[in-house]
Amino acid sequence: MLRLLSVALVLSCSLVFADSKLPPPPKKPLTFGISHPYGEEQAQKARALIEPYLTKALGSQVTVQLFPSYDELSDALATNKVDLAWITPLAFVQASQKHRDVTALSKAMRASDGGLFYRSVFIVKADSKVEGLKGLSGKKVAWVGKLSASGYLFPRALMKEQGLDPDKVFSNEAFAGDHPAVCKAVRDGSADVGATFAAEPKEGAALEATGCSDAGPVTDFKVIASTPNLPNEVIAHSPEFPPTRVNDVMMAFGRMGNTADGKKVLAEAFRAQGFGVAVEGDFDQVLNLLKTKDVKAKVAPKVEEAPAAPAKPAKKGKK
Repeated sequence: MLRLLSVALVLSCSLVFADSKLPPPPKKPLTFGISHPYGEEQAQKARALIEPYLTKALGSQVTVQLFPSYDELSDALATNKVDLAWITPLAFVQASQKHRDVTALSKAMRASDGGLFYRSVFIVKADSKVEGLKGLSGKKVAWVGKLSASGYLFPRALMKEQGLDPDKVFSNEAFAGDHPAVCKAVRDGSADVGATFAAEPKEGAALEATGCSDAGPVTDFKVIASTPNLPNEVIAHSPEFPPTRVNDVMMAFGRMGNTADGKKVLAEAFRAQGFGVAVEGDFDQVLNLLKTKDVKAKVAPKVEEAPAAPAKPAKKGKK
């Protein structure tokens, strides 16, 4: 009898909650990891813009966490210490090596033509007589850091492809920490050449040192060598990110360019014009660079928009 009463009580309570129009439970707060490719001050500004925008767009509190290096951000993404990350393709692939379910969702679009790619470049002063990699013997070089794709790994790989040994060519190497610092080192003469990045240019246009945008006019520098196109940074999610929220995230970033607030976040936080969908093959060059085996960079399935309401049949009568 006692057992029957307990069952009846549970059923009664279930009916009460089912009948009541209670609001749905709040969505779980999210953490969004970023590093500081444009310097610490810019990263702080980006955090102040991203947090309120994504909190509103995703319907739950979003907290931005700053990481001093992409290596630490990569590890945090792979180990579920952050839910989402704005991360370089290299650091994303490294996270994928640690956990195969780390997934790329969207990639940044830059330049007026909506470029989805960038290039790693070597820069010198605009008035330098150096015109190519062959002229770098005995010069002083400034790199971003040993884990920087555009500021170290890809430019060194480019040198090797052209038969140059990056460990023997230069008279001195320095690690500046971020892209603006590399550019400042080239400008003030403490380095003869630096490695940074350039946005994908319009057809027929010359490459400009986009990585120097926070270090004065980019016209102070000239590009003397560049890699082929590389994918821009991506938005990626951690292995345990709820699958039911993937579409919401992709749509939030995909629609960011549709409003004034979104455009401000794009321009001032992400330095982008929009976000496109990450697809298979985007990370092949990174996988080749790292010489990875049995590792695939996972991308999310195509975002599904809500189906449109069927059109109502036209009423007969006068037009």
